[in-house]
Amino acid sequence: MLESQMTAAAWAPLMIAWIVAVASPGPDVFLLLRLGVRHRRPAVLAALGIMTGNALWIVTSVLGISALIGALPWILPALQIVGAAVLLWLGIQSMRGGSRGLRASAPDDAAPPARRPYALGFVTNIANPKALIFFTSLLSQFLPADATAADRGFVIAAMIGTGLVWFVAVAVACSSRPFRRWFRRAAPWFDIVAGAVFCLVAAIVLGELVVHALVG
Repeated sequence: MLESQMTAAAWAPLMIAWIVAVASPGPDVFLLLRLGVRHRRPAVLAALGIMTGNALWIVTSVLGISALIGALPWILPALQIVGAAVLLWLGIQSMRGGSRGLRASAPDDAAPPARRPYALGFVTNIANPKALIFFTSLLSQFLPADATAADRGFVIAAMIGTGLVWFVAVAVACSSRPFRRWFRRAAPWFDIVAGAVFCLVAAIVLGELVVHALVG
């Protein structure tokens, strides 16, 4: 039987940091808000897509992707550029959709559900170029280098489980009848704000890359 060697003192900071991170507003949360204010099913599917992306980051980080980045240092900036470009495109599309919604005469709750919400959630999460940096720094700080296979398996399961509960809960909450009753008329503004957040994250990442290139 596999036994974990990590103590409660090692587990607590890791899980607290992870819970604070997933609960912080960002592209994932804003995506769920803009979908949930219209329909529940797309929001829940997007939450599952988001956690699929997070699960990929978690597994690769726990298994030591930082070593690959150390061996091939060009990978990180390349991933950041691609991710920032995708977020920028998603942001522009979201703001354009919000602008169309403000000009439309039909009630926003009559709008059709988002197409391929699971894929949208996955792409939004996986395109966040800061996710790789976050996971590698978090796990390198709190996961011992000599952690056993059981430790790594427990960390993966705990982070994926808590993240899944959180994002699905957000999707259900923001698609609840009271929330939709109060905010459905503001749905186009959710699109615009979410798009602005996507573009802001992309701009920050690209700006940091430019500064690093000039300084380096």
